[in-house]
Amino acid sequence: RARTPPPYEKWMVIIDGLNVGRAHGSVGWKSPLVPAAEISASGPLWKKPICGQAILQSVNDVMAKGHDVKVFLPQWVVEAPRPGTPDRRAYGFNDLIALAEKRNSDGSPMLELTPSNASDDHFFLVFATQYKTEGDYPVRVLSNDHFRKEVEQGNISAGWRDEHTIKYKFMHMPRSGLRLSTAPTLPG
Repeated sequence: RARTPPPYEKWMVIIDGLNVGRAHGSVGWKSPLVPAAEISASGPLWKKPICGQAILQSVNDVMAKGHDVKVFLPQWVVEAPRPGTPDRRAYGFNDLIALAEKRNSDGSPMLELTPSNASDDHFFLVFATQYKTEGDYPVRVLSNDHFRKEVEQGNISAGWRDEHTIKYKFMHMPRSGLRLSTAPTLPG
């Protein structure tokens, strides 16, 4: 159930990079970097290709509303694979690497890489829960994930998840291209 957002305030918005990067094909938007056959292939979201352009568009849209942003991604999304293994890097991964050079208003990097063989959800949820308790401005997580595993393991409560998660969808706008829609939950 969507909550009415509080009056405008600045937030730290954590972007679930894998979730956002794989969801771009759901609106029929075709990135020139991602082969159309891979976007339209049926199957679970976790098997979809990752589009760096969709992640960067999300960053730009959140920042345009006046919020700070931090993208969490596993290292394998941007690093070259080991010899003999498939290349699973994001399409447009070089743009994502450049994101690591950008800084938020607090001086922190906008990109955080998590270990390849670990749950990226765990890393950004730990960051989100600790960020809030450090007394900084409120934190929200941009993801369509339900975080069932994290709730079941007691890492976060269902109430925390419902209060702090911003659900989104991508819309293809004829004149401006791909846009992130979070209405009405992301103020700005």
